[in-house]
Amino acid sequence: MLSATAPAQLRLSADFDTGNLGKIVRIDSMHLKHRPDDSVRMYSVEVLTRPDPKNPVDPDVPPSERWFHFRMEGVGGKNVFLRIPNTEVRRPFYSYDGTNYMRFTQRENLIPQTVHTFFERDTVYIAYFAPYTHRHHADDMERWSRLPYAASEVIGYSAQGRPIRMLTVTDPSVPESGKHRFWIHARVHTSEAPASWHIKGFVEHLLDSSLLSAQIRRNAIFFIVPETNPDGVFGGYSRSTSSGVNLEINWNRPAEQTAPEVRVLKRTIERLTADRPMDAALNTHSQIAPHITYWIHTAESTSPSFFRREMLLSALTMNHTPLYRPGDQSFSDINSKYPEGWFWDTVGDKTVALTFETPYTYYSNDPQGEWVTTENLAQVGQATLLTLSDMFNLGGTERKVVDAEQTKRSGGWSERSDEQVFFGNSYFVSEQAGASATFTFGKVPAGKYEIFKWIPGPSTPTYSNDANRWVRIGRVTRRRKGRLTWTYKAASAGEMLDALLVVRMP
Repeated sequence: MLSATAPAQLRLSADFDTGNLGKIVRIDSMHLKHRPDDSVRMYSVEVLTRPDPKNPVDPDVPPSERWFHFRMEGVGGKNVFLRIPNTEVRRPFYSYDGTNYMRFTQRENLIPQTVHTFFERDTVYIAYFAPYTHRHHADDMERWSRLPYAASEVIGYSAQGRPIRMLTVTDPSVPESGKHRFWIHARVHTSEAPASWHIKGFVEHLLDSSLLSAQIRRNAIFFIVPETNPDGVFGGYSRSTSSGVNLEINWNRPAEQTAPEVRVLKRTIERLTADRPMDAALNTHSQIAPHITYWIHTAESTSPSFFRREMLLSALTMNHTPLYRPGDQSFSDINSKYPEGWFWDTVGDKTVALTFETPYTYYSNDPQGEWVTTENLAQVGQATLLTLSDMFNLGGTERKVVDAEQTKRSGGWSERSDEQVFFGNSYFVSEQAGASATFTFGKVPAGKYEIFKWIPGPSTPTYSNDANRWVRIGRVTRRRKGRLTWTYKAASAGEMLDALLVVRMP
């Protein structure tokens, strides 16, 4: 950790959890006279972030220099101009107490890679993004694990001996056989703090007291590793471990070149999937591109059915947050060096494995729109939970999906399985107006319910806003507990019919 003292007792340091401060190239100071009898001191500080170590396994991968997090002392009542030239910083964060972080305003970040502002207090912390520290992770894990449906365990240790903890969430009163199973991990790249705030929001909603979350816990088991790279997080690195290894591209290396953190994850997944594979695996990251994205694997490198399921997961997420749009999707061939490639090589299409990225800056490629905060990242976490609930039908009596394949249909429907995004193995198209299908949602409690219809759309990078959507088609009230049915009738020939969703209203 570097510490330096400037003229007039300005001090910079990074001797704390997630701290990163590199070389201080220049520190100047001057007095600015703003009225005849008074002046304010201005400091000009140029800071180079500390780069990651050179990668011993993939030497062609250049070390990242993105992350910074340092403390400045002696700045109270002073005007400070910061220049951080070796990182693509956009409106970074600051804190006067090292806990509560706020974004600098647009006016304070008019020039790229700079901050120019007046500090009211003597000590301030400056960070690329609101930090989610190693200590914060440990505190959250301890708090979550005290709940009756969550348990924390150490699944292994990092290269420097720090524990790698996994949180398991489910309703232990329900037998595990038949439950859906999900794997989620984060902070492979340690500068990607938004991913931690996203996962925290996911876990907080999964563990809350709502009836929907209770139903999800009854129907599924979640295995969550919120901090894959504890050495990198604590040490304030950008994308690597303390020894320079990029864990994200380390999954197909021979044993002697596989980082201990990756060995821990592989060993744990193999133990948990000895009887059956995970239904889905999410590798959560953050990206400099100013939008949310899934990295969806092409049909050519996987299979058409697997590609469609990835597209369904992506489309469902858009249904639950306006911060993610069709044009934000990303596509690539599957590759064995990544976790998703390892899942594909190991279990094929049985596990829907995807990378999910949240941005650092703003959403939807719109700098005039909503900027990323810890609060809206928590909302994205809730959207992720609802996505898994819909795709794998986890919501029980609170949120239930019935596919058209499971319905009683009259004549007048033709079955299709072309390149649309749909539930199950097929969807139906009406051959005439009035063709009907009766959906049965099972026994539900008394209450008011909304009915939604899934509109299949193309499995393409972009599509219209009225495709691949849940559309509300009606409401129903149950006076007492009992079976809920809904008969759907086509208004015209050529109408598509796939799944219906029933949602219990508050």
